[in-house]
Amino acid sequence: MKRLVADTGPILHLHEAGAIHLLPLVGKVIMPPSVLAELNTHAPTLWPGPLPHHLKLQTLSPAAQHQALGWQKAGLLHGGEAEALALALELKPDWFLTDDAAAHKGVGNAEAEALLAAWEKSSLWMSPRVRAEARAALAKLFGGS
Repeated sequence: MKRLVADTGPILHLHEAGAIHLLPLVGKVIMPPSVLAELNTHAPTLWPGPLPHHLKLQTLSPAAQHQALGWQKAGLLHGGEAEALALALELKPDWFLTDDAAAHKGVGNAEAEALLAAWEKSSLWMSPRVRAEARAALAKLFGGS
């Protein structure tokens, strides 16, 4: 099973699509407190009781919190994205789930390329078209570098 760090968007989108039940099939999902707070705001009925066993709430280290606050103050990322990215950079999970292009930029081109290459070698099936679109999106995000 994979270890994932997620920001609010992907989890919310899975919930809205009626597919949140697929998340535990992937692995353990780690999220910072701000992501849970955003989910409680946007989807208050998602987890009305305790969090499911496949979800783990993780507070940020002081260094990660400082990094996340810097991105927020600079207007680069919102709370959930900033904290999730800082947590991902610190924990180095198998996957980082985000729907925010600015958060992807924080990962860096080399890391994003390595993640895409790892997905292509994993059991996750991707059509050649999806692979090509992902590579084109990385080129656009990172200015063709």
